[in-house]
Amino acid sequence: MAAPSVAVIGGGIIGCATAADLAKRGCRVTLLERASPGAEASSAAAGLLAPLGPSPDPGPFHRLAIESWRLYPRVAAELRDLTGVDVEHMTAGTLYPLHTPREIEAARLRRTWPLAAEFGIEVVEGSDLRALEPTLCKDVSAALLVRGDHWVNNQRLVTAYAAAAAARGVTVRTGAEVSRILIEGERARGVLVDGEAIHADAVLLAAGAWSGALATSIGLRLPVAPVRGQMLAVSNVPPLLTRAVHGDDIYVVPRPSGEVLIGATVEHAGFLRAVTPDGLGSLIAGAVALVPEIGRRSVTRSWCGFRPWVPDGQPVLGAWPDVAGLFVATAHYRNGILMAPITAALLTRCIVDADIPDSIGPFLPARFLS
Repeated sequence: MAAPSVAVIGGGIIGCATAADLAKRGCRVTLLERASPGAEASSAAAGLLAPLGPSPDPGPFHRLAIESWRLYPRVAAELRDLTGVDVEHMTAGTLYPLHTPREIEAARLRRTWPLAAEFGIEVVEGSDLRALEPTLCKDVSAALLVRGDHWVNNQRLVTAYAAAAAARGVTVRTGAEVSRILIEGERARGVLVDGEAIHADAVLLAAGAWSGALATSIGLRLPVAPVRGQMLAVSNVPPLLTRAVHGDDIYVVPRPSGEVLIGATVEHAGFLRAVTPDGLGSLIAGAVALVPEIGRRSVTRSWCGFRPWVPDGQPVLGAWPDVAGLFVATAHYRNGILMAPITAALLTRCIVDADIPDSIGPFLPARFLS
């Protein structure tokens, strides 16, 4: 049986990764992006891949996140071999500062978790912590170290996935705004782009924070909303940090480019594209509380992005129950970069093999129909 033709709406990390995987399976794919690949949330992230959850027994979401984390070394190598793009995949670990005896004791218990060895979980205190990161605030006397946390350059990652898709024969159309999904007889038949009908056997809605509006236009309920995240970068020359540091409400991530990224606000502000003094002020204050020297470094840039979010905080993955041939991959919220490889693999199974893996049962769009 011939692989289906697929129209993918959205050229962010999820759309590009899935388009590349679909083409690898022999599908004829058209990727439609209204701006340029990765122009929105995918480029606004920090690229920190930290899937370990709060429990020794991971729930459905964290199981998928861990599976995606395990795929990253192979994905990074495959993208480099196919496209020549180095996505700066690194495994230098993340420090999570601990502030109370109770937090330190809870962190020590994590060393007994089933995944502790795979993730390289340690508790680092006193002079050992100073030796790892001398610029940390002196008030931080202990930290949980997760050596297995990965980082990638998310902008390069989207570029690499888009290039991989094109190299495998995907038709990538930029500046192409989809106005409607075409439905005939309760089946998706393609999309309408600038008045032009593009026919396909299947449609994948992966338009991030804009997915809900497209679903609403054909009478479907998909309550995706944007959550604005502001970020900034400061100079990391000479180096302040060698590892990411993740506080309660803030993270700082050193990049090989010579910057430290600081993020991110969580604001239900609609699609208001703005970087605000309040937002940047809160980020700077949080970063300086962790690493005081950051306050004396030059700010190199600031930006914001719109993360796709639904009220239950879980991604939306899989086939739409009432419309044959319509599939959804959105609402990854703050985990789009982390979840891209596993999302691409699972949605490719759904579309090509007509197989709904048990692992995406909790994330199917049918949960919004009631």
